[in-house]
Amino acid sequence: MPSPPESRSRPSTSRVLVPLGIGIALSLLGDSTLYTVLPKPDIAAQAGVTLALVGVLLGINRIVRLGFNIIAGTLYDRFSRRWLMIGSLSIGTISTVIYAVSTGFWSLLMGRILWGAAWSGIWIGGTTLVLDIADEQNRGRISGQFQMWFFLGIGLSAFVGGFFTDTFGFRNGLGLSAFLNAMAVLMWIFLLPETRSWRDSAHKKTTSTVIKSFPWRPIIIASIPVFAIRFVYAGVMASTTILWLTSLLGEQLTLSKVAIPIATLTGAFVALRATISMFGGPLAGFISDTYKKRWLVITGILVFGAGGMWFMGGSAIFLALIGALIASTSGGGVQALIPAIIGDKIDQTQYGRSFGAIYAIGDIGSALGPPLALWLVGMLSINFVYKFCACFLILVACFAFWRSISERSSS
Repeated sequence: MPSPPESRSRPSTSRVLVPLGIGIALSLLGDSTLYTVLPKPDIAAQAGVTLALVGVLLGINRIVRLGFNIIAGTLYDRFSRRWLMIGSLSIGTISTVIYAVSTGFWSLLMGRILWGAAWSGIWIGGTTLVLDIADEQNRGRISGQFQMWFFLGIGLSAFVGGFFTDTFGFRNGLGLSAFLNAMAVLMWIFLLPETRSWRDSAHKKTTSTVIKSFPWRPIIIASIPVFAIRFVYAGVMASTTILWLTSLLGEQLTLSKVAIPIATLTGAFVALRATISMFGGPLAGFISDTYKKRWLVITGILVFGAGGMWFMGGSAIFLALIGALIASTSGGGVQALIPAIIGDKIDQTQYGRSFGAIYAIGDIGSALGPPLALWLVGMLSINFVYKFCACFLILVACFAFWRSISERSSS
């Protein structure tokens, strides 16, 4: 008896990406609100924690993801993608409710651990769904569009989280964010389709063979640029942007006799940087799909980002700001192409565990970046730290260029 055609189980790109992107953008509201407002002493006091404990709360979700990523990846290879995504977003909603109603370190810590588990499921699941609906002709473009939704969510959630807090108060603002999270869960229940294909279902019986032949080599190779990007952007830059802007502009920026405090300026700059990052993924995906040279495109992106980081480490204000905008395009570009590379090399039955391993390594980079950067800033200048990151990106670009030679040879 012939198998059902795979096309019956592959929904259209827009049918998956639109609800997926909206849900991921809304899921970031609670987390972004904490990053935006919790470091303020008065807000921390409302939450019942000291500023020292704020740092622990903001970082613990990345640490716990090291384990949750592997668990999530294994689950996505075995069970329904759709219901795992819905369950992950539901856990994220519960974490935001905990932020809104609890006081004190331990209850907030539980909320952050739940968010770490939720984001592992949301991010690995979302990337897996994207590859399910893509093929070798459009993997880069579709992955780039997915990254665009992610960076849109970062920018909007940071702004909206701060606005909700200023307008409704810390707890009421988080309550509203939790309500929007719940609406996203309902949207996924009604609109998000299942993307697991008939082919994948036919392979369920080969699980033991798949485990024995797990492709560690291509996964480790793909993890290297992810580690570098997470270390530099989610680690170093995310934790030192306010220090970098202060070194350039002082404690405030005066425009037309209006003084903009450095914290407000930092928030606006982060939103601008996220907006620019939106375009890096689709552009990189389009180029890599057109010329079939994914590693060569990654090489160019990393060199481009390294140039931006080097300018950021300079003393000329204009060049430093331009460098920051240039560097912002790199993160989205690399993160769009790595899923495409995995889709090119690895069987669909191994997507979940592959991304679980890759993003676990990436989370190590994002966890190491802040303490190392702040430790170096304590001894050296922020300019040196950014130039160090530029050199690191060049080193990884050399690795990517070496891979591009292998890519060309195999072609």
